[in-house]
Amino acid sequence: MSPSHQWYGVIPGWLPFYALIAVALVLFAWRVSVLVRLMRKGKADTRWDRVPARLANVIVFVVGQARLIGGDFWPGLMHATIFWGFIILTLGTLEFFGKGVTESFSLPLLSNTPAYLVLEDLFSVAVIAAVGYAAFRRLVTKPRRLTLSPEGLVILLLIFGLMVTDLSADACRILLAPAATDPWQFAGRALASMFAGLPHGAVQGLFHLSWWLHAVLLLGFLVWLPYSKHLHVLAAPFNVFFAPLTPKGQFRTVDLENAETFGVGAITEFTWKDLFDLYNCTECGRCTSRCPANMSGKQLDPKMLILNLQEHLLDNAPRLLGEGGNGSGEPGAGEQPMVGGVITDNVLWACTMCRWCVDACPVFIEHVPKIVDMRRWLVLTESRFPPELQPAFRNLETNGNPWQMSWQTRTDWTRDLGVRTMGDVQEAEYLYWVGCYGSFDERNKKVARAFVKLLQAAAVDFAILGNEEKCTGEPARRLGHEYLYQTLAQGNIETLKRYRFQTIVTACPHCFNTIRNEYPDFDGHFRVMHHSQLLDELVRAGRLRVAQEGSERITYHDACNLGRYNDVYDEPRRVLASATRTELAEMRLNRSRGFCCGGGGGRVWMEEHEGRRVNQLRVEQAMEVNPDILASACPFCLTMFEDGVKAKEVADKIKTRDIAEILAERLA
Repeated sequence: MSPSHQWYGVIPGWLPFYALIAVALVLFAWRVSVLVRLMRKGKADTRWDRVPARLANVIVFVVGQARLIGGDFWPGLMHATIFWGFIILTLGTLEFFGKGVTESFSLPLLSNTPAYLVLEDLFSVAVIAAVGYAAFRRLVTKPRRLTLSPEGLVILLLIFGLMVTDLSADACRILLAPAATDPWQFAGRALASMFAGLPHGAVQGLFHLSWWLHAVLLLGFLVWLPYSKHLHVLAAPFNVFFAPLTPKGQFRTVDLENAETFGVGAITEFTWKDLFDLYNCTECGRCTSRCPANMSGKQLDPKMLILNLQEHLLDNAPRLLGEGGNGSGEPGAGEQPMVGGVITDNVLWACTMCRWCVDACPVFIEHVPKIVDMRRWLVLTESRFPPELQPAFRNLETNGNPWQMSWQTRTDWTRDLGVRTMGDVQEAEYLYWVGCYGSFDERNKKVARAFVKLLQAAAVDFAILGNEEKCTGEPARRLGHEYLYQTLAQGNIETLKRYRFQTIVTACPHCFNTIRNEYPDFDGHFRVMHHSQLLDELVRAGRLRVAQEGSERITYHDACNLGRYNDVYDEPRRVLASATRTELAEMRLNRSRGFCCGGGGGRVWMEEHEGRRVNQLRVEQAMEVNPDILASACPFCLTMFEDGVKAKEVADKIKTRDIAEILAERLA
């Protein structure tokens, strides 16, 4: 008989049982209602579209734990084991409380079936092992990305206690009331054999103690969840469901004409999804583990960014909910502002927007959009930004490029190449978008010339915009100057629509991402290719004949805007493979786990005043594989590596090349 159906002196077991449930549910519901009301203080955001795709994400990334296992296998498997164990044991919990209400309760198709009983014991043991591994990592190996906290250890003890009390109660029940299905409960039977020598009264007492302790731990865990970092156990499935389904490289567009505020300067100016993100942080530190800003000694720590915003939100809950306040998101007298206080300016400007944090997060928290929104507030509302950005903004506005270069010189690099402009021909199969680096930077002009020679060798029908081309506006948007970005974007789209072409091709991943993923917000719908994709097609189709004579050792760097933002990984590698006899020497951090060059997020126009230079860290990673050539497919990366190899004094040993240059040098 379940202890809840027995009497303890004059007290019926059901009385404390129902009382515990009632108190736990009330406390849980009250806390959840506070969190929901807080979340709803955020601005509107549409996240209910494409429900089948969202449910598919939940299956893959919540049930399947794909990001955890795929990111860091053994810790990921540990977490997945605990999660899967909880799914199985949650069914056991339903049965536990069901039988506490009525002895006849059972789960259809599950209760007392051999498969379920084996799974229940299997995962009980597996979860205990996983908890032991988790404790070992926190107390012994102490990975850099983990923060040792008493709360984390208490949670592990709670989980351990739940498993042990469940197995102990099962073992005692096997001794007190044997059943035909007991042989399937291998862990319970093993524990029962250890208790077999105890007196009957002791076994009965241990059974009641284990049962009640299990009930208290379960309900205590339920109450504590919404107060602890393990709130993600409840929130994460919903956060994954609400994850963005837009292209990864598409940032939020601000309606500048109707916006009441520009950017985010107060917590309630975030969207409700941004606020919901703050409930989901597991404090696993995966976001910080490969953050280039953090690894180079900057103040930015993506994990702490989210936790500091979370603390700010919860600390201000009484005021935001009107309990002793006016419900405003603005700081009260004596309170520090969110931007510049809770989140310092240096933290925001350190971000390279490589997107490592977003892709690494197992619960799909969106760090980068929050940073962009806070940068927008700094630039558009406060006019507060690093002084070295002022010339870049001014030049983008007046010259259509980030430098003090006249727009009339944009085509100077084409002299003697016979490159046609769209203004002359009106129509071409490919429109080659050169970009500002290819047009004005002396080093990257060589890349543009090499790419043109390749197109001409393959008899590709192409033309350029020439002096009509302006910066895509990508640097302005990443730096928070949304107004300048939209001005440039709309002007470029208007220009592009005047001509007839099938595809835009560009050697700049930043331009590629912006035109492909962000211009559609302004009715700029174009087919866009990166030059690595077109070169790969031309080589494979036999239109480019390349002599595979090179014997240099080549390592390839994945540009963030090409790789993580747009999943272009194989094409550049195939291009390089076609031009060398040796196998590509991959760096330790490559493909989706690649490391930023340090030039993204507008950082290429900013000075590094703290920590080390990110580009030098990446060059050091390249040096580990002893390459002759450090290849890239991005003008930003090439520029950063040119400086990096000089700073590391290895420019005589490691050449920096774009893949187009390498291919052009080996034309048959």
